[in-house]
Amino acid sequence: MELLFEIFFEVYIELMMYIVPEEKASSKKYRALAIIIATISMLGNLALFIWGGILLFERHNFWGLAPIAIALIWSLAQIFLGFILDQKKNK
Repeated sequence: MELLFEIFFEVYIELMMYIVPEEKASSKKYRALAIIIATISMLGNLALFIWGGILLFERHNFWGLAPIAIALIWSLAQIFLGFILDQKKNK
């Protein structure tokens, strides 16, 4: 579980660094800001997923699918936008 957490964290950091302009990417201030945003985003996403799982499996509430879907859409959107920004930077 710890390895999975570290992999997701590194992916989030890389995705957040795509947003930062190239000349500012080496700045410690912008790197720290990207790490903070990535951490908050990842923890929020994890919290939504766990909350949805608790609602769905322990309380047998169908509305548990909503937080799970939001967490998955949020993750996929970040990955997709990260790849798009990377493609724009490489052109």
